[in-house]
Order: sequence, then C-alpha cells, then structure tokens
Amino acid sequence: MSTKFDGLFQCGCAVALLVFNVFVGSWSVNYLLEFFLSKSIPFIGSALIGLFVGEISVPVAVVIAVLKYFHVL
Repeated sequence: MSTKFDGLFQCGCAVALLVFNVFVGSWSVNYLLEFFLSKSIPFIGSALIGLFVGEISVPVAVVIAVLKYFHVL
C-alpha cells in the first residue's frame, strides 16, 4: 500500500543523514585535527570534509573523546 508521503520519508532520511554529516562530521573533523595536529580549520572547510568522511570520523572522534575522558590518552 503506497501513500503520497512515501517519497517524503525517503528524502527526509537522506536529508537527515546529510545534515548529520555536515554538523557532527565537521565537529569530528575539527576535533581530530586538533587532537592529532593541534590545528583547526574554519567551519565551511570542516563541513565539506565531514560531508564525505563523517561516517568514519565521527566514531573515531567519539572513541578518542571517551579515552581522553577516562585518562587513557
């Protein structure tokens, strides 16, 4: 059974994933750059990088943040 909202839900999930990658991915890219290289880049640059590598950089940044919280790193 198909409704007129099926396409909206599919598009909404894709947009939500892109928004997540832009904002959380940009945070994680800047966090990792700060941790490993002691450097930071502007938001637009980190957002573009996070858009493409957010799926990898977000979990890595979370693991490093947890390890720093427990004083392992």
